[in-house]
Amino acid sequence: MTAARSDRTHAVVAGVERYAAGPSWDLPGPAADARRFTAWLRGRGVPASHISLLLNPLSRAGGPDVDVTAAPAMREAVQEVLTRRLPALDGDLLWVFWGGHGVTDPQGHRRLFYSDASDDDRRNLDLDAWLTAFTTDLLPGFQRQIWLVDSCQTFVEDLGFVRALPAELPPGGDRLPGREQFVLLASGPGQRAVNDPARQTGAFSRAALAALAATDGGCWPPDMNAVAATVIGQFNDGGQRPTSLWYRSWASDVRHLAFPAARRREEPVPDTALSELVNLLAGWPSMADRDHRQLMLGGLPPDQAGAIRRLAAPRPDIISIVRTSCRYPGGLAELVRALGDVEPGSLEQRDLKDWADRWLPPDADV
Repeated sequence: MTAARSDRTHAVVAGVERYAAGPSWDLPGPAADARRFTAWLRGRGVPASHISLLLNPLSRAGGPDVDVTAAPAMREAVQEVLTRRLPALDGDLLWVFWGGHGVTDPQGHRRLFYSDASDDDRRNLDLDAWLTAFTTDLLPGFQRQIWLVDSCQTFVEDLGFVRALPAELPPGGDRLPGREQFVLLASGPGQRAVNDPARQTGAFSRAALAALAATDGGCWPPDMNAVAATVIGQFNDGGQRPTSLWYRSWASDVRHLAFPAARRREEPVPDTALSELVNLLAGWPSMADRDHRQLMLGGLPPDQAGAIRRLAAPRPDIISIVRTSCRYPGGLAELVRALGDVEPGSLEQRDLKDWADRWLPPDADV
């Protein structure tokens, strides 16, 4: 990647601590982290006029003072930035930082709640849809983008919401070749992001800002693969685990998911057996339904589930689930266990058990 200029860098920085839903949604920390991230950008030479700061703080106490005027992180203000301000700009690099509440919907999309989300109207930004939109001519001016998102990815079905999440998709556009997006997320699907209300910071944000600060004086932008490795390495205890996702271009659609300590396939399962498992699962009526597949993934370890690239069509999605699982120690056994809640007592389960008996190690607990 060629170097970018800080004076041709723009940023959207959002921190949401207070919501229209009321005190039960209060989240001390994201606004303070947003100010810290803004201060870091200013310290690296990004002009104040190039930063869109969107805040809904619980108090003014957290985080440093910054010379950037903040707007509320309400839907209208966020949409104004995303759909009008940014598309009119041209620059070398775009940073997006978002801290606040989030969930994963039944389709596997990450949703981030605006500050004016309420119990009756949980208005939200579809992160995955906007990531896609920003690789099109909807945003012609920024070939390179870095997204840092500190939010939970709790499965929405686990929260017992009475009403479905409202969906609002960005405008469509034609895909542009050569777009590069680096995305570092605070948690995997189904996970909560750890927040420290006493320090008014998220664990992920604190780690990310420290890793970025360690690059000061170096190239611009920093080596984000190195930053991601540093951040992810601090969450290797099996709890919250960030995921790093790199899209290189639409032409090749290269994605790289980074995790702590190399995880490699351990099961001596040949490709023919993996194909047999794919064919078996593709024949299950329930696995044809994306919501059922999403619920099943909730039974996998978070880092394994978070590494799976989700696809819309059933068979390609099943192939991705199986192929990714086999890269993890015990991953196929975990997959078989998670599938145990799907169509229990059926002929399909009998066939799955037969497959596991033939191909998984004898000591695999399934």
